[in-house]
Amino acid sequence: MDIKTLEYMEERAGKARAIVNRINKLNEVLVKVKGRSFKCLVLKVDSGAVSCTDWGSKKVKNDYSAEVEAQMLNAFIDVTNAEIASLELELADI
Repeated sequence: MDIKTLEYMEERAGKARAIVNRINKLNEVLVKVKGRSFKCLVLKVDSGAVSCTDWGSKKVKNDYSAEVEAQMLNAFIDVTNAEIASLELELADI
């Protein structure tokens, strides 16, 4: 095996490692968002923050705010799952 081949393999391994680390990080985020430890949704707008419903309570009031938050969480989960699937395809191509 020559040096060029080793450099090529090293480059591919580095890219693959970075992709695997990103996938693992996204999976960790999903576990937190879907788990019981998730407490609230915070939106940061123009350096200010808006905290939403306290999800740690036993029952969340079913109102407009709760519906909006649930939709945002579902969208976040869907986009994150799509990103993971895309990264897995990219990893398979390496």
